[in-house]
Amino acid sequence: MTSERKYSPNLELGVRVRTIVYLRWIAVFGQILTCSVVGGILNFNLPWFEVYLTIFALAASNILLYPRYPWHHRLSETATTIVICADIFQLALLVYFTGGLSNPFVMLFIVPIAISISNLPLRSTSILIVITLALISVLGFFHYPLIQEDMTYLVNPPILIIGIWISLLVTILFLSAYMGSLTRESREVAGALNVTEELLSNEQNLSSLDGLAAAAAHQLGTPLGTINLIASELMKNEKISKEGKEDLEVLSQEINKCKNILSSLGEESSLDDDIVNKIELHALLEELSELIKVKEINAKIVFSSENDNLRFYLIERRSELLLGLSNIIENAAEFAKNLVLLSVDEKEGQIHLKIEDDGEGFPNDIMNRLGDPYISSRSNDGLKEKGLGLGFFISKTLFERLGIRVEIYNKAKPENGAVVSLLIPKKEWSKKT
Repeated sequence: MTSERKYSPNLELGVRVRTIVYLRWIAVFGQILTCSVVGGILNFNLPWFEVYLTIFALAASNILLYPRYPWHHRLSETATTIVICADIFQLALLVYFTGGLSNPFVMLFIVPIAISISNLPLRSTSILIVITLALISVLGFFHYPLIQEDMTYLVNPPILIIGIWISLLVTILFLSAYMGSLTRESREVAGALNVTEELLSNEQNLSSLDGLAAAAAHQLGTPLGTINLIASELMKNEKISKEGKEDLEVLSQEINKCKNILSSLGEESSLDDDIVNKIELHALLEELSELIKVKEINAKIVFSSENDNLRFYLIERRSELLLGLSNIIENAAEFAKNLVLLSVDEKEGQIHLKIEDDGEGFPNDIMNRLGDPYISSRSNDGLKEKGLGLGFFISKTLFERLGIRVEIYNKAKPENGAVVSLLIPKKEWSKKT
């Protein structure tokens, strides 16, 4: 039951200038400190001019970001890719001057890859991974040797260099697959939650119109009363002509009409009125069943004979409940062949609502994934309909806010069709008449 209109959440990619600048300054000071320790304490002889020139290049490029972009600007995908690519080349050049793969800090190549996976799409990340692996391969053959205090070279056995290269290769590829999967899922959930919040906000805005009407009635009542008072005083003035008094009488009558209209709006919009804010369960289901009938599908509502009083149970018109139920019921109608059944019973002291259709049911391959956004929907007429899977995700998210437990399954053979079972707590947001 996951057919719905296509949503395209706007998920911003790229890194903020402030974030990238901070990270690069940390890299600059970390590189200076590391090289100072290697030269001053471990007494290695490095090509210091080339080393510090490489570090200065990173610092200079970082300074150039200040005037070019605002502090809170988010770099585009292309700009972020270029900046991270430049950092990879700078790190490769520094490693080149400090022993190549013999340098234990070669593992820092993982850092820019991790940043790109979290902030860039697969295309840009793949480019950066290929560049990184190519540079690591080159560093395994070409680099400045590490010269010790006695002017001897520190040379690692070839088997160790190969091992380091393989470990970097495996680490980067594994990190890319693992973090890429987690990041993609988090982006999908974030985008779907944004859609949920937007839809819920629209529902709440509509339901709050009655409160706005009451406020308008209260605010407009005072100036209308003042106008009416002035008109009454003018009517007592003997200097005003007969025609003028007649106009004032008409004005006074119209003011009274306005006050009556505003008064009725205020009364009908009372936020404490059960007639406005609560609805009997059978009436709510009848209202929602119209979503089924417009699709030319039969709708049937059945209350348990042992708990027939449930039909008169008062339910709050909460935006989360209405939006969640309408999504589930609409999707049931979308995949039903002839009938959608809404059955109500009491279970574990809660309202047990089952929404059943006579369609093909949920495919086994997505049964355990329903409730996650952006998955394929159920099959319809033997064809796989591709959807974003937001309908069920939105409903499940909204139901969880109300403490409603959701369960999905297919009917037992030989029957066909899907079932969405809802356990709705009565004490939380509804009361009996």
